[in-house]
Amino acid sequence: MEHVVITIAREYGSGGRTIGERISKKLGIPYYDKDIIRMASEDSGIHESLFGRVDEYNSAKPPLFGKTGVYTGELIPPQSKDFTSDANLFTYQAKIIKELAREKSCVIIGRCANAVLNPSDFPNVLRVFVHADWDFRMQEAAKKLSKSPKEIEKFLQKDDKRKREYSRRFTGKEWTDPSGYDLCLDTSVLGYDGCIAKIEEAYQEMLNK
Repeated sequence: MEHVVITIAREYGSGGRTIGERISKKLGIPYYDKDIIRMASEDSGIHESLFGRVDEYNSAKPPLFGKTGVYTGELIPPQSKDFTSDANLFTYQAKIIKELAREKSCVIIGRCANAVLNPSDFPNVLRVFVHADWDFRMQEAAKKLSKSPKEIEKFLQKDDKRKREYSRRFTGKEWTDPSGYDLCLDTSVLGYDGCIAKIEEAYQEMLNK
């Protein structure tokens, strides 16, 4: 393959973002996280703060894209009253993700990129899910959050719920379903270096196809 895109979905405290940053540097390829919000805002003309609203989504509403919630990629035109709807904001982010995947090797963090870049249309994508056991996540989260153990536990539970519902609403898929990924890596077992080694190995194998 000419280029390979690595998408990383992760549980908070599993180190998925750190792993993404490190594999990006090691492979010498770009890294995209919240940059996608800025790029979608520039592309659509919709204020960046509205994309942040969708990013913080946390409500168990039904799927947005029809009965099944399957993302279609269809953009709503500016003259429509639904131009700044949650569905259109997600679709603009998905548009940027697809453009990046067609252009070059890169690492994309979150934003349901594994579901947006479906295997039939994007065989050049390595879909990774990074997770860890609860104690590991609590310890890692405590390094970033100035909260008590009880508050950190509530934060992790809330973040898991947000990501689970975000995936269900915008893609109709289960966030933690292993069938949606090519690699599911446990940092509490493999460590950061072990996860990076697995990703790099799979990346090189795909490039050589």
